[in-house]
Amino acid sequence: MRDAMALPASDRPRGGLLPRIASAAVLAPAALAIVYFGTPLFEIALAAVAGILSWEWTRLCQSRRPSLLAALMTAVAVAAIVAVAMGHYALAAIAVSAGAIACLAIEGGERSRWMMAGALYVAAPLAAFEWIRVASPAGRDLALWLLVVIWASDTFAYVLGTTLGGPKLAPAISPKKTWAGLLGAVIGAGVAGALMAKMQGAGGVIAVAAVAGILGALGQGGDLLESAVKRHFNVKDASQIIPGHGGLMDRVDALMAAVVGVALARLTGWHGGAAW
Repeated sequence: MRDAMALPASDRPRGGLLPRIASAAVLAPAALAIVYFGTPLFEIALAAVAGILSWEWTRLCQSRRPSLLAALMTAVAVAAIVAVAMGHYALAAIAVSAGAIACLAIEGGERSRWMMAGALYVAAPLAAFEWIRVASPAGRDLALWLLVVIWASDTFAYVLGTTLGGPKLAPAISPKKTWAGLLGAVIGAGVAGALMAKMQGAGGVIAVAAVAGILGALGQGGDLLESAVKRHFNVKDASQIIPGHGGLMDRVDALMAAVVGVALARLTGWHGGAAW
């Protein structure tokens, strides 16, 4: 294993509380501003996120050709984002599928399926986020709502999980996660979703809160998915680029899952409140 990634989880502390707070204080307002102002800032940010996540994935999964595969994954994600921005959804799907197959072929060997999975993991949620933001006039409000829901979900999950403790949710994957934390995620997401929808003038607040709660649980599933990958490769964090937090993937894993959930809900006819 590469020495930067081979240390067991217990041997690599993430950092103190102050760096975590400072990083969040910078990143959260920046993310909200990027979503608010939209094109082209939003697409540029998604492209940058694609590049970082691709680099982290190839590093995490110990690709034999990390630079080449990271560049390819980034290009695939950017192509999908641009295609969605232009309204060419079928082309975006083709780009993601072809890119995933190319990653599989180029990597070869035992890591090939991990690289294919990485291409899908990076490109599909980012293209879905672009679609959520630009596909309807209310896309900005929905994207802002989603960010607040996931942040509240993560916060409540941490607070209730550490305060109440109790039975573990998935000890073989993530020893620190508890059922209390999952409950906190659902409650936090539901409350934040209802309040945010009310502030945005959306109707059907109770139904919106219910969907937000489901997204909170889905976000915890996304967190567990990344934890399973890291545990498989005996890695604590995807990288160390965010002080106190680890890697970008460690911060957006819940959001990536929730974005896909919202996109699927929209495709099946969910329109949220009246304002959306």
